[in-house]
Amino acid sequence: MTKCYQLLLIVAVVIGMAACQKEVNENDITNPGSGPAPADTIPNAPGNNSEVGTWKFISVRGTGSQTATFSQSGASAKAVTSTDFTSGNNSGTITFDSFKMTATNIALSVNTTAKTLVYMNGVLFDSVQTPISQTVPPQSATSSYKKVGADSLHFQDGAFLDALTGGLLPNTPTGCKVAFEGTDIMKLTIVFDTVTTQDYQGIPAKLTIHTVLVATLKKQ
Repeated sequence: MTKCYQLLLIVAVVIGMAACQKEVNENDITNPGSGPAPADTIPNAPGNNSEVGTWKFISVRGTGSQTATFSQSGASAKAVTSTDFTSGNNSGTITFDSFKMTATNIALSVNTTAKTLVYMNGVLFDSVQTPISQTVPPQSATSSYKKVGADSLHFQDGAFLDALTGGLLPNTPTGCKVAFEGTDIMKLTIVFDTVTTQDYQGIPAKLTIHTVLVATLKKQ
């Protein structure tokens, strides 16, 4: 039992770090905006807010959960890790025209604590807290895009979202939801879901990861 518990703690920490540093192999990914996207990029249409313009990067809010499950010596084990943060030391700009988006020198830092609940055979066994501190150097990217209806953007190059969120997501996501607050605040919401399998010393652990990132921009 002690050996299984120690292994679970190691796996839980690895999963938490992998979620922040993108060190996972995606086997099954669901992302918004991955289907055909009709063009709808008419700026400043009457009564509508528009993404077109130059925006200052204010922050990114991240919430996520990662669940690892595995079994050893007839015992089932599960680690459920949750994170919640708002980035600091934010800088950079995002520029939208009717067809292209450019992220310039997006930088941020993350300081938070991942909280992990450890279950053995379905019974809560322990809890672990893991500090996470990450500074993301300036990143830039450009992508063509299409607007889908009134509240979604579809990127041709997934690397744009990677830069927009300071490298906190893999390049795979290609879509986000857009919402406006007043006349000068725009929020982009990116949802990332993946199910993977990661081995530790020959013992496979199933990883289920759900991450929601909300980037806040202020029009210049």
